[in-house]
Amino acid sequence: MIILRYVKRLIISFMIILAALYMYDWYNSYQGTNRVSGAHTSIEQSIEQNEDTLSRGDRIYRVFTFKEHVSEALERRVPPEKWVKSDSIPENAKRALVAIEDKRYYRHGAIDVLGVIRAFYVNTVAGETLEGGSTITQQLVKNLFLSSKRIMSRKIEEAILAIEMEYYYDKDEIITMYLNTVYYGHNYYGLREAAEGYFGTSPGRLTLAQSAMLAALPNAPTYLDPHVNYEAVKKRQKLVLQEMVAQDMITQAEADYAYEQDLGLREE
Repeated sequence: MIILRYVKRLIISFMIILAALYMYDWYNSYQGTNRVSGAHTSIEQSIEQNEDTLSRGDRIYRVFTFKEHVSEALERRVPPEKWVKSDSIPENAKRALVAIEDKRYYRHGAIDVLGVIRAFYVNTVAGETLEGGSTITQQLVKNLFLSSKRIMSRKIEEAILAIEMEYYYDKDEIITMYLNTVYYGHNYYGLREAAEGYFGTSPGRLTLAQSAMLAALPNAPTYLDPHVNYEAVKKRQKLVLQEMVAQDMITQAEADYAYEQDLGLREE
């Protein structure tokens, strides 16, 4: 009886996924494919071009061979020799990311329903997009697999893959993957390249000030380039630090000291 119930649930889940992918693929075709790309580099453009050519069958196959595709996707963005292990990443780098991108990260699943509702309310009241509803897990699967174009078919697939990501990997593994593959601007992918490129240091030696600045960058890596728009990145760094204070990750005194501290940016 238990086995039959499990098989029944599996079949129902498969049918729901299949129906969702077909329905949103049709909707995507109805919208047209000329959505604006958010790809920053040739790496992301290549991932996006490959994604745009995948058939429905390819997408369904990826759902059922997820872990294999994760390994391949990680290496496409960052080579193994540049990978930073979790225990070599400063806690403040992880905390800063959670504080600014997904403050309920450790308390919700792959999708934060409350976060989506809050973002919808804030953006509706403001009349512009001030908050996003995507979790760190959703952002990770989008970075690894999906097109940056804002189309509905991507969002439903993003949700499905995020659920799979949290099924196979724990929270620390996911945040480690995120920090190792996210784009920090200046053609720097992952924490190692960003730490060495911006500050001439290793990830393990990042200060609170540097960690907060790096957490600020993925939101708009081109606009927030510290070599071009230092004032803007300092403003967002301060926001990261204040969010860390609000979430009891650091004290106000630590935040104030970090904000005033010299970042040690390398000259271009």
